[in-house]
Amino acid sequence: MLTKNKFSKYILYAIGEIVLVVIGILIALAINNRNQQQINDAEITSVLKEIQQELVNDIDRSKQIFDRFIRDNSITDSILLNKSTANDYKYAEKSGHRLGHIYSDFDFVINTNGYDNLMRNIDNISEKYQPILKDLKNLYVTIKSNIDIYNSRLRETVYKNIDDSYNQYSSPLLNLRGIVNDQSINYYLNDPHYKNMVHKYMNDRANITRASQSYRFKALETYGKIQALIKGTDSIPKELGLEPKTETLLNTIVGTYKIKDSTLADSQSDIRISNKGKELHFMVEEKGIDIKLGHHRASIFVLMDTPNHIIFNTPNKGEFIVSKGAVYKTFSKVE
Repeated sequence: MLTKNKFSKYILYAIGEIVLVVIGILIALAINNRNQQQINDAEITSVLKEIQQELVNDIDRSKQIFDRFIRDNSITDSILLNKSTANDYKYAEKSGHRLGHIYSDFDFVINTNGYDNLMRNIDNISEKYQPILKDLKNLYVTIKSNIDIYNSRLRETVYKNIDDSYNQYSSPLLNLRGIVNDQSINYYLNDPHYKNMVHKYMNDRANITRASQSYRFKALETYGKIQALIKGTDSIPKELGLEPKTETLLNTIVGTYKIKDSTLADSQSDIRISNKGKELHFMVEEKGIDIKLGHHRASIFVLMDTPNHIIFNTPNKGEFIVSKGAVYKTFSKVE
């Protein structure tokens, strides 16, 4: 019995030792896992900050594309409505009238280094970062795939335009010397082929512009979500945001407008520009339309989630233009 009692005590002691060793190992593993997770989280946070910086660069690029499109769209109107002159083409470097032969300034190439780094670390992403993955996939897979298609389409159009131009009128030697001869000017002014080319080119540019704006809106939203996730303190540059910069601009624009002129033959209901908590809204009340206006710069706004933009180009006269590529409508304020 004594022997049995000693053996029982020994067994209990041995079990206790084993339990302590197991507990020690579990504690050590937990500490190691926690430390490793902190290292992983720090790395993921760094990558997300890299993505934020690339988003800022892409947003700035989308604004540049939009500005150039607005400028070139007005030139397109002049070309298609036969308002251009020989001097416009003779000094095309200044006037910008020789459209259709450039794509590098207008294609929208998204930076993906940060997202690629994140995907390489996908196995190290903890649960708290999972919600942002859906937004990033939408930007860098879904939206980007559409943008890549539009970029490719624009390049094909430009290459064809260059080939056609050489076949139609150009003297390569004169072009290299920067000289626009009379034959070239006549082609620009009078040949329907050039006007059709410009129209098609600007349609491709419009697709890129709209896609880059959609990316811009989503990128701004995603930037904010990342900021909340990593508890960052750096806000996006104010000039890249969508909020109007001054109360004066808001108060000047608010009102009811009627159609004054249009490139379309359709009728148009009254438009109301309303201020809702420092947000401008484009409203057609009888049709139940209510669209937020995102501020671009100066007195130019973008109708969110649409391909249209608004230019309050004469706010003192109470007018604005709604533009969608070469299609536009002018409205005048009535109250």
